[in-house]
Amino acid sequence: MDDVARSVASHYSRHDDLPGRILAALPHTGGDPDHPTYEAVHHLDQFHLGGPPASRVLADLGELHGEAVLDVGCGIGGPARLLSQERGCTVTGVDLTQRYVTSARTISGWLGLGDATQFVCASALQLPVRDGAFSVAWSQHAAMNIPDKDRLYAEIARVLRPGGRFLMHDIVAGPLRDPYYPVPWAHTPTESFLLPANEVHARLRAAGLEEVVWQDASAEAIGRIRAARERAAAGEPEKPGPDLIMGPEFATMRENLSRSLEEARVSVVRSVWKKPGR
Repeated sequence: MDDVARSVASHYSRHDDLPGRILAALPHTGGDPDHPTYEAVHHLDQFHLGGPPASRVLADLGELHGEAVLDVGCGIGGPARLLSQERGCTVTGVDLTQRYVTSARTISGWLGLGDATQFVCASALQLPVRDGAFSVAWSQHAAMNIPDKDRLYAEIARVLRPGGRFLMHDIVAGPLRDPYYPVPWAHTPTESFLLPANEVHARLRAAGLEEVVWQDASAEAIGRIRAARERAAAGEPEKPGPDLIMGPEFATMRENLSRSLEEARVSVVRSVWKKPGR
């Protein structure tokens, strides 16, 4: 593991017992800590912008049903479990952070999804997967921690079978390039590797992938942020969410991300790409 990888892994390894935190929060989602269910847990185990609804939109965009999926940068497995439970997929998740992989396995075990979801600790730049093993690659909010985008997208293309799709939901650089720090994916610029949208396009094409659809989802993200601010201003209690994973710093991280989006320092995109062939 190089210095960048160690720094990124450290950023995401600051808090212990993530499954325990989720169990303790289940009463806030109508759940029972003694009998966790997918319906209660899935509100708490995803920490990309938009949460489960954003995952469903991406799955719809990629027409995803009943396929073999590789989730690159899977976190604690929230999207993998959603794709298994709601879309009938078998999912292999890969993440650089061992604590996340261990937590993902534990939570899937609670929910009876241990066979449909598997999790491996590995680098996205050296996926432990044979060529052409998957019909779909999936990634939400992972590429911003990876400096070598060319190698990342080449690896994703390698593991896709001909005709396979890459479904991506990510944050890209805006005209000003630098967000306010800390943000959810980085405490400092040394952990953040955003590229502008046109450069992401170029690297995906260089990996041999073909664009199917590209959408800027920034306005939606800003709308959700403003709605959350209005609820807070009205005194509505905030439900648990990514703070369970990122800890008390998440409030500052979220506000910095909000400002960065509103000032066009960053943008949110979702996209589908296809590997040529059948």
